[in-house]
Amino acid sequence: MRTLPVLILPLLLALNTLSFSVKASESWWLRTVFNTSSVQPSSQNYINDIDLMDCGEVEGALLCSDQTKYYDLDVYVELELDESSVEVVRLNLPYSNLSHTKLQAYLRQDGFALSSIRIGKDEFDVVTQLEQAKREGVGYDKVDKKLVEFINAPHHSSDQVSLWNVPSSSSASSSSPWVQLHSDGDNLTVELNRF
Repeated sequence: MRTLPVLILPLLLALNTLSFSVKASESWWLRTVFNTSSVQPSSQNYINDIDLMDCGEVEGALLCSDQTKYYDLDVYVELELDESSVEVVRLNLPYSNLSHTKLQAYLRQDGFALSSIRIGKDEFDVVTQLEQAKREGVGYDKVDKKLVEFINAPHHSSDQVSLWNVPSSSSASSSSPWVQLHSDGDNLTVELNRF
């Protein structure tokens, strides 16, 4: 009888580790729809998936997930579909300063670059500022400093919208996806668009 607890403990630890690793991973399909590829994923790949449920007013137009992971953040995902492809991927989660900061870092890690940010009625156009810095021969670090000052300035609104694009390169095209990150102080929404 004394050896029974010794045998059960490793089993419980193994089950706990297994359940944690299952909870801590992204859904298989998330990276197939949320990426910098200009190719629109086929809606047929997701309509009958058991991890997604039809949740729109029009059947087959909106699919929703249970809670899943985007990196280490707990998110709910919505896929807006047209007749043949996934046009919009939306990640929803409750607002926190940490989650907001992580989302921005993860978007950069996924290959997106900040192009503009609006807080209330104030806007900072990163692309225009970078072009101006290039014309004037000023280092990009000056633009970074201005951006940080803009973000940290006192604003009277918790409503913040930032736009993210795939940086221009020979492989990127005008049809590359773009992302909008919206915060209203209560919720965070990341919306990837391919149209």
